[in-house]
Amino acid sequence: MMLKKVKVSVFPAIIIMIGLNLFGQSAQDDMEIANMIRSDKFNYVLPKAMRNNNIDMWIIIDRGRGTEPLFRDFGYATSNGNGIFIFTDRGGDRIERAVLGGEPELLMESRLYDVFDSIENLRSFVAKRDPKRIAVNISSAKKLSLPEGRHLFDGLSHTDYLNLKKALGEPYASRLVSAEKLISDFRSERVAGEIIEFSKVANITRRLLERALSNEVITPGKTTLLDVCWWLEEQRKKQGLERGWFPTVFLSPPDGHEISNTDRIIQPGDVLQIDWGIGRNNFFTDMKRFAYVLKEDEKELPGWAQTAFDNACKIRELIRKNVRSGKTGREQLDNLKQLVAKAGFVYTEEERPSKVKGVEVNIGMHSAGNLGHDVGASLFEIFPLRTSYVIRPSSIIAFEFIVFTPAAEWGGNKVPVCIEENALITNHGIEWLHPPQNKVLIIR
Repeated sequence: MMLKKVKVSVFPAIIIMIGLNLFGQSAQDDMEIANMIRSDKFNYVLPKAMRNNNIDMWIIIDRGRGTEPLFRDFGYATSNGNGIFIFTDRGGDRIERAVLGGEPELLMESRLYDVFDSIENLRSFVAKRDPKRIAVNISSAKKLSLPEGRHLFDGLSHTDYLNLKKALGEPYASRLVSAEKLISDFRSERVAGEIIEFSKVANITRRLLERALSNEVITPGKTTLLDVCWWLEEQRKKQGLERGWFPTVFLSPPDGHEISNTDRIIQPGDVLQIDWGIGRNNFFTDMKRFAYVLKEDEKELPGWAQTAFDNACKIRELIRKNVRSGKTGREQLDNLKQLVAKAGFVYTEEERPSKVKGVEVNIGMHSAGNLGHDVGASLFEIFPLRTSYVIRPSSIIAFEFIVFTPAAEWGGNKVPVCIEENALITNHGIEWLHPPQNKVLIIR
């Protein structure tokens, strides 16, 4: 059912939409767009992802209720699950797509899949195709490790893993390998429909953040950090969006002890920032915005705050000009560290300022798109494995870094400007998926 829009105010900042029709899309629109994206991904990305990783067959078991983290990439939310998805490379330019068991009615209607069969025929189905390497959704980690996004590789439960091996029998049970790198490549390379859908959510994210960091929401001396958090949550709920995480609304005081999500009242002179992500239709953002609260005797942004933001903009352009698809995250991150130093800044591995003289820079760009922290190639030291991945064409990245600028007005302490935008990495550079922050947001 199409939901009605309310009349829009003449003031762009005051936009109130009812229900899920924020983008003018019905539930049927969402499904058709999702199927269009799946079709293009299966046609153009999946063959490369499987062949680049020497995978002949990929088996995914979806038991329903969100137990398989990738279920939206292949099908729909169901109570009993979509069954077993099997993708087989049988040569040519198309990967065969099959579904065994589950609730196949919607999948049949989507026309995305070639074969529908019974789970009881799994052994004969696989034997007929005789794959040498069968990818399943288990992690390749050799020790207890909990980096963000790793759950995407671990959708196969221990019980299902054992029963799958039993059902396949030898020699196929011994041919199971981790789908980790395959999943990363499949998720990373974006088709046109994904870029369009993600951009819609990204633009809404930045609009809500900019409203949150304004006098529409904040009255200095009255509004608390948690008040801003809950305003964002209410907007998200009203507009039918999913939570990426609870908003992080934080102050960066001169003493360096960050304050976030408390009942602390926002005061004149505060440096205020927000880190937030929201989602819909299988796409989630990860974005920050930077603001300053004017003091009573200030008519405009003070020079020290402008200088701090200008330094961040210089680093932004340096990164934009020197990151491309087709190279690993590691070689590009190492190159950026050298370029930062050549530009007269100090590179730091810490996400906090040190006593070192000069302007410090920390870069932490990670994959984004279907998760705020997705599983593609990254330029981020806390994801060492993902820095070894080659950045795929048209990858969505969280363009994230921090610049720490000394300010005499802060007693020589450093002002942190946390930048995070959502961008596309192509073979000729970084392209914006939404308008980036080009000036400091001012609260009076």
